[in-house]
Amino acid sequence: MNKQAIWFIVNPISGGKKVHQSIVKLIDNQLDKEIYLPKVCYTEYAGHATEIAADAVKNGVPTVVAIGGDGTVNEVGRALIHTKTALGIIPTGSGNGLARELGIPMKAAKAIESLNTPVSKIIDVCYANDVPFFCTAGIGFDAHCAEIFSKTKGRGMLNYIKIGFSEFWKYKPLNCVFGADNYGVFSITFGNASQFGNNAYITPTAIIDDGLIDCTIINPPSTFQALSMIGQLFNGNIHSSELSENYRGTKFKVLTEQNFLIHYDGEPLQLNTNELIISILEKSLRVII
Repeated sequence: MNKQAIWFIVNPISGGKKVHQSIVKLIDNQLDKEIYLPKVCYTEYAGHATEIAADAVKNGVPTVVAIGGDGTVNEVGRALIHTKTALGIIPTGSGNGLARELGIPMKAAKAIESLNTPVSKIIDVCYANDVPFFCTAGIGFDAHCAEIFSKTKGRGMLNYIKIGFSEFWKYKPLNCVFGADNYGVFSITFGNASQFGNNAYITPTAIIDDGLIDCTIINPPSTFQALSMIGQLFNGNIHSSELSENYRGTKFKVLTEQNFLIHYDGEPLQLNTNELIISILEKSLRVII
């Protein structure tokens, strides 16, 4: 029986040194060596995961597994779009949105075990201008908080919530043009998948392989309304909020007076344009679920 190459790309920062060391040991102990010939690679700088994944594609590696959070998953996955190489995930991040969406176990041991009997599917990929994303992207308050979160030492959901509460009082609505209407929005989120991560369902009806983008606009809330919406976010019924507007399509355009600050799969990015185009590439990424 010919063994299949499988590459593991480790973000040594995500989850901490002890976490990724223990995962590498689990790979050695639990991965079926009768099936696989594993190789473990460590990232050294931003964008390195994409380079390693692209090298795996050139070498005909059937499966590349991202070990990290949604940012690492995005870096790995973007190199695998429209290739025969499948994306696997061992989640160690703060939100783990794509792993949760695909039903991948949050415990590393179980995630590795699932690789021994892999099931694959092909999902859609969305783009914010030319930036690919697999779960969500958007503008407004969430992008603002993502930028602050990226600059703090503390990780995890609790720290993100602290930032959210702190920034809520300071944040001013974002003026933009969406469709034919002018808005002063709290946030606009575009979903390929249903959630940000941590089972926070911002586009709860989104299906990751239906060829459509879901859009949730949140209009500026009062303090009481914001607290209520947190519950709706985690209950998966944010659409029931009176402040929520919901759309579905294959392409969206948003304009503002200033250049966009966006978030994509949890990562902040300052764009050098005031025009944001959200598009979709159907059935373009093979994933292990």
